[in-house]
Amino acid sequence: MASEHPVQLGFTPKKILAWKNGYLAIGVDGELQKLTHDYAPIDTFVKPFPMSIRNAAIIGEKLIATWLDPELLLARMAAINLNETLVQGVERSELRVRRTIDKALHPAGSTWSHVLDAEPLALDSDERSFTFVLWKKGIYNMSVDAHEKWRCKEPQWKQLSKLPKAEETVDVIVKQDSVEIWSRGLGVNRYNLESGDLESSDVINSDGFLLNVFNFGEKYLLQLNDNEVAMLDGKNITLRARLSGPISDAYWCEKKQGWYISGWREIVFLAQNDFSKTTLDELPIYYDDARNLALFNDSQWRHVSLGEEE
Repeated sequence: MASEHPVQLGFTPKKILAWKNGYLAIGVDGELQKLTHDYAPIDTFVKPFPMSIRNAAIIGEKLIATWLDPELLLARMAAINLNETLVQGVERSELRVRRTIDKALHPAGSTWSHVLDAEPLALDSDERSFTFVLWKKGIYNMSVDAHEKWRCKEPQWKQLSKLPKAEETVDVIVKQDSVEIWSRGLGVNRYNLESGDLESSDVINSDGFLLNVFNFGEKYLLQLNDNEVAMLDGKNITLRARLSGPISDAYWCEKKQGWYISGWREIVFLAQNDFSKTTLDELPIYYDDARNLALFNDSQWRHVSLGEEE
């Protein structure tokens, strides 16, 4: 019998990030809500800055995030200490009258914040630093205190140079000693994490184009166009599957050697010799297989196991 559900969130969720003291829920309009290890709310949710959060990663106790407003052509990058009480920010109307850098507004409660002069495309981190890509600017690696360690030009692939948008960055994945930059045309460049030197450059042989990459160690799940996903082993795609729609989240289950996928009104388990799913009425954005618990885009938590919804 399922236990009681966690409390409903007060906003439409976009992503759940784990950190040492629990979880952080991120909303579609830039809301932040700290949660306990049992998904109970800590304090009330706030919106530190009146923009949606484009990228987010957690280093220790600090959230590193980028905010983007395509209409106002404004972007920020900032760090927020999650051990402190989250702070409500300004209203969006105030951004319209504060257009110069010296008068720029920044996310409330941030330990540091920078105005970005280009669109932030992707970001990832480990416990030492974070790496991100800015549109038409390049790749940057910084410490948690925003000290630049290295930068290099935007990734390029000769095989993709004549294909439209094929070299656009889709994702950044930080590994133990390297950082991978993945492109829309399935290009992947690997750089030394300490120096930024290019170590390898490859293009995965596959039809379609890349929308997102999910990674655990040497396991990769590629989200492709036409609602397809592909499991990658080394440079070879070992399995392809077509889902009902786009993916909100996916993670590798070491015990079952497969991927749990929060998809379009479905939760899917995908492995080399297993494909199972549960069809749902709402859109799941996060799934906890250990508790058979899912968070949906209507901000409700529900118990879900493959084959049934409770």
